[in-house]
Order: sequence, then structure tokens, then C-alpha cells
Amino acid sequence: MLELAATIDLDGVPFCGLCLMDRTEEILHGRKPSRALVKRTTDWVWMESGKAVREVVVRARMEERPFAEEALRDIDLNGWRGAFAEAIVLRLAHQLADRFGAYSD
Repeated sequence: MLELAATIDLDGVPFCGLCLMDRTEEILHGRKPSRALVKRTTDWVWMESGKAVREVVVRARMEERPFAEEALRDIDLNGWRGAFAEAIVLRLAHQLADRFGAYSD
């Protein structure tokens, strides 16, 4: 399931960059975020992104992509508290960290 989180197309998925800042800072400084930070960030970002991510996963299931069914089940059962949501938010934080890193070079 987490493999799908690493490969689905997130272009067009809305997210609040400010909500990701704490987690992005941890990534930029090579620190592992606390469990509380992971949960808080996922909760905040998922409020804006969850519906769009679910739509992307539904399309992946229609394309018969591996792990799409499991990801959709995790979203429906656990929402922002699920492993899939956390993986998506972590990926978004890494993308934001990469952008910041590119600007600092």
C-alpha cells in the first residue's frame, strides 16, 4: 500500500504548505519528527488534501494499480489516522523540502 503512496500522481492535490512547515523543517535538518508532529501534520494537511487524494486512489483502482484497493480501504476506514495518509503527507513534506533545498543552493 505504501508503494502506491510513493508513486501516485499528486499534481493537482491541494495542500497547505504552512501546515507542512514543521515537518518540512525536520526533513531539511535530517531529524526524525516526533509521533505527535506526524499526527498533527497529517491531520492538518488531510483536511485539505484527503478528498483529492481519495479521488486519485479511486482512479488508481480503476487502472488496477497494485495496492490501490488496500489504500482505498485504509482511507475509508482510518482517514487521516491511517498509514496511507501519513505516507502521502510525508511525501508532500519531502517534495516541499526538495523545493526549499533547491532555492538554498
